[in-house]
Amino acid sequence: MSGRDRGLTLLELVVVMAIFAVIALIGAQVIAQAVRSDARMAETSEASADLAYGLALLRNDLGAAIALPFYPPGNLPLPAFDAPARQSRFALSLGGQPGFDGASPVQARVTWALNPVTGVVTRQHWPALIPGDVRLESPQVTVFEDVTSLTVEGYDAADGWTVGYPKPDADTDTLPDAIRVTLDHRTLGMIATVVALR
Repeated sequence: MSGRDRGLTLLELVVVMAIFAVIALIGAQVIAQAVRSDARMAETSEASADLAYGLALLRNDLGAAIALPFYPPGNLPLPAFDAPARQSRFALSLGGQPGFDGASPVQARVTWALNPVTGVVTRQHWPALIPGDVRLESPQVTVFEDVTSLTVEGYDAADGWTVGYPKPDADTDTLPDAIRVTLDHRTLGMIATVVALR
């Protein structure tokens, strides 16, 4: 047996193992990056679906607005569309929504509000415009998260877009010609929903 046929030297074995280690490390990084990308895509997809659902719910509420005041139990009537200026909330009376039995349309009242500390926008509703009991008000349901501001504007031909509604001299049973709700989302930026009422 010659000296050339005796197998691998220790140095050659170390070099081969180092090459395999580098290849394995690169492969592990590629797999880890693919897993992270997949998780990010799933998270983005879920956030987009939640956002689409919330915007559809908001648009549906705005489109169902009716010019009837709301009579909370034991309090004075509230305007059909109540959006105080410089407050991150609004409430409106709705009509034509399907009832719980799915048959007859009902009138209801919804309130959308932003908690500026948590960045959560919630929706709460009353099942009637003249509820007889405070216990009929639903719990707050989270619709949007990561929202930094919520601005509500009403439009009429005389004044254009104005923040807040109704104007001080308006009746409680009036609606603007259009409503614009703008959300400032932490990652997606400004998202505006505009619905014409006339």
